Amino acid sequence: MDPRPDYVLAFKTDPNYNSPIRGLSSEKESTIRAKRADQVKSEWDRLVTTLKQANLSVTSRKGAAGTGTVLIFVKADEKRVREEATRERMSDWLHGLASPKASPREPRDFATEPIEEAERLRLVYSILTSPRTLGTPSIRASNATGNTCGLPLASQLPLPITSKPEFPHLVDMFPPHDQEFNRVWLQRWTRLPLERAQKNPLAVLEIPQHELDDLKAHLGEKVALYFAFLGFYARSLAFPSAFGAFFWLLGLRFHPLLGLGFIGWSVIFVETWRVRERAIAVQWGTYRLDRVEVERPGFKGDGFEVDPVTGVTKQRWSFGRTLTRGLASLPAYAFFVGCLGVIIAAIYAVETIVNEVYDGPFKRILSLLPTVLFVSVVPQVNGLWALTAGKLVEFENHPHRAEYEASYAIKTFALNFVSAYGNLLLTSFIYIPFGHMLLPHLLSRLPSKHASGLYAAATRQFSTNSQKLHTQLLAYTLTNQITGAFLEVGLPYLKNKFMPVIQEKLHQHEKQKSEENVEKFDDAPEEKPFLDRIRQEQMMPVEDIFGEYAEMVTQFGYIVLFAVVWPVSPLWSLINNVLELRSDAFKIATQMRRPIPHRAASVGPWLDALGFMTYVGTLTTSALIWLYQEREKAPGKSAQYLSHLMHKNVTLPASGGAAFWATRLSEAQSINAPPPSDAPLLMGALPPAEGGHDAFAAIKSLLVTAALVALASSQAYLAARGLARWLIARLEWDGSIAHQLSRRRDFELKRAWLDEHDMRLSPKEMCRRALGWAKKSAEEGMDEDEEKEKRQASDPSGNLERGYVGKPTDAAMSEPASAFWRGEDVGTRLFHAADKTE
Repeated sequence: MDPRPDYVLAFKTDPNYNSPIRGLSSEKESTIRAKRADQVKSEWDRLVTTLKQANLSVTSRKGAAGTGTVLIFVKADEKRVREEATRERMSDWLHGLASPKASPREPRDFATEPIEEAERLRLVYSILTSPRTLGTPSIRASNATGNTCGLPLASQLPLPITSKPEFPHLVDMFPPHDQEFNRVWLQRWTRLPLERAQKNPLAVLEIPQHELDDLKAHLGEKVALYFAFLGFYARSLAFPSAFGAFFWLLGLRFHPLLGLGFIGWSVIFVETWRVRERAIAVQWGTYRLDRVEVERPGFKGDGFEVDPVTGVTKQRWSFGRTLTRGLASLPAYAFFVGCLGVIIAAIYAVETIVNEVYDGPFKRILSLLPTVLFVSVVPQVNGLWALTAGKLVEFENHPHRAEYEASYAIKTFALNFVSAYGNLLLTSFIYIPFGHMLLPHLLSRLPSKHASGLYAAATRQFSTNSQKLHTQLLAYTLTNQITGAFLEVGLPYLKNKFMPVIQEKLHQHEKQKSEENVEKFDDAPEEKPFLDRIRQEQMMPVEDIFGEYAEMVTQFGYIVLFAVVWPVSPLWSLINNVLELRSDAFKIATQMRRPIPHRAASVGPWLDALGFMTYVGTLTTSALIWLYQEREKAPGKSAQYLSHLMHKNVTLPASGGAAFWATRLSEAQSINAPPPSDAPLLMGALPPAEGGHDAFAAIKSLLVTAALVALASSQAYLAARGLARWLIARLEWDGSIAHQLSRRRDFELKRAWLDEHDMRLSPKEMCRRALGWAKKSAEEGMDEDEEKEKRQASDPSGNLERGYVGKPTDAAMSEPASAFWRGEDVGTRLFHAADKTE
């Protein structure tokens, strides 16, 4: 038996939840316990009453073992859900949201459209969480159709006791899974690759639109849009995968055409998705969704005001105050970036010393130290920043949920950029070009005698590892994706399988106390399978679409920033994303709670993050190519500086495949002239001569030239992005069905107004009626000649026929035509005279 509740709420039964009793006498403790028990009962009664006043059916059962909770099952009245759906559709139509549905002509057009499952859950969630406000209700808010509950958002539960919540023992809220849909969903998506590969091999990489529509109907637009983006991204990776593999097989790393192809692809991908998501939003009826956003629960204005357009009472708050508070968070961000940068640089230095300089005892064990430090410290800093960013975003007090989420996404992405790409940037632009100078200097500053020995060894033998950048990128693109897949799918599976058993053993004492507070009620036999499933879902983690987007943007960054180092990295990302499409579906259906449906018209700030990554990728790709590409002509002074910094196993461009092992850098630095060899003419150059003058000149030239190359590339990127955006909009958007639908809504709205007022006329007829020319034509049955005679009688001068303007109509009709209009027509006389002459 499945009663199909809309939502399940978890209520803590422990009176001492969040406020344990310690250090009191037994008499006082029992008094406090009794008082708190009465408070919990009163809170329970108020919560149930609030739910029932919103026309919600309410019942409860025991929660999962060891949690000390009671599960409240909530189901909305069908009449209230239909009223909510009608309200939302009216609001969408009034605010001009584009939709493929025809414009309504009568009330039943708003109310009779079928209600999708995700739409129902979203409307019920709005009833549960919309504030219980007074004043003029807005058609955009649920309190326009009846009472609302004013509960916290599910993502905010459990609320801290310091915030003094109305229901402090309400700790959770989630919609139960639709098991039948999940089963069919996984079966269909498992068979999709085989079915679609027969028609088009590239179709395997993307989810068809009708599947996304079904997903939207059950899980909501936000989840469906993520899968639409992931499928589009996976299919788009086909070009850089083939393109990069071609250059990799030819051994052409750091080739200018390779970098140009990757950057060009990234620009086209971002701009094409910009149009694609707009078309999807029109198809799903969410285009211009920002027009109907309601105030975010938790937003607090400094007063109330009446909207001059809608007449609805709303909270007063200026964007300037939000902006000022946002700018105030910059010092905190700078502090975290500085700390994280120092930590990453220190770990990097330790890794370099241990792996490439140190050759003493326990080297194999010590080589694990950088990894241990990175795993144990960097995630903690990121986690601390995530908490801080959440507090800062709350302080900014954004009125709408989309703005709140965008601000939080930007803040977290900004720090994740440093942790994700810091090591690769250090290797690319610090370690390889200047490592042979910086590392001995660093070792010379260490105080120990052993460090002095390391310094002596480094000056004699140290040479930068030119393959380190390639090795690091390989680790990030392969190892991270494999471990990420395990953490996303394998770990939740193991947790769901073994965690209930572990928790039951660890919380025996809590279980006994909860059973003291809740009488023992055995589940009815017909309810037991359903309740067991709900209790299992109660223990599941919440799906984080935010984290999924962050993962994809980070992966995109590795491609556009560093793919010239390892050209087949897009291919591995393509394979990962094809598997990710199915693994994410499996994870949502079986390992995670059902996501609460939310409407979405765009991927939001992640689209801006993709554009930013493309811009930064232009800078890094151009700089990497300039620094490390092979050259066939004699190097200049800057080129002479790096020739032997990239000397391990390089390929001769002239011979096309012969491996060359150059002399070590330490040997080259001991002389004033370049070592006699057939070294390939790379960007690198001769070592500095004695005295260091040439070294500093080369460094200066290197940095200045690299900056100029990056600057020129950035300007070229801006021009290419503008051109690509214009072309894609003209080719993909203008004239498309989605574009026509977005235009049709405004046009039909105004045309319906003309129809309602019997004003859908031609301009000529409109003018005739406005001036009274055709007022009695229909009644008197006058033909066109009679009407013309009547107009001439009312306008003997013919001014109105000639389009006389500039005067009021009554004045124009009373004034005679001027001499200019009564004069001779010179043109007619001239041409007639010419005819007679001929």
